[in-house]
Amino acid sequence: MRSPAAALAPVGSERTLRTGLKWAALLVLLLLGSAELLWGAGGLAAPSQAAQRPARSSVEDLAKRIGCTAEITADAADLRQGLCTSGGEEIWIATFPAGPAQDAWLTEAKAYGGSYLVGDGWVVVLSDATADLLHGLLGGSVVGGADHTGAHTHSGSG
Repeated sequence: MRSPAAALAPVGSERTLRTGLKWAALLVLLLLGSAELLWGAGGLAAPSQAAQRPARSSVEDLAKRIGCTAEITADAADLRQGLCTSGGEEIWIATFPAGPAQDAWLTEAKAYGGSYLVGDGWVVVLSDATADLLHGLLGGSVVGGADHTGAHTHSGSG
């Protein structure tokens, strides 16, 4: 049964109203979908994920933060390395374009012992004198290499 207001309205106008509402809803969905396609995450007009990531530090940037000027000693596709001096200490800095190159370098370097300050795309070789200072300046995490001190503990009888 039709409502009293609907009884007064012509049957065609109710159908026109429903059709208009359907088209309006469809238009809203189309506009929202277009906005998501253009400006949503990974959208056509949105900044790329590479542009949203902070740029990796260069050897020169890290040296500047330490307070020295780096002399570049290696410049290859998978490694850029430099040496600088701060407070009488030599500081080796290496940067990498990708994680696998950094992981491979660090795995090899750890076999020689020592300590390494590791950040996103970079490694700094630490000495006991520079460890705390550089960790405070650059952040990252300290990773230890193999122990070559000859101090072994013996457990068990014998």
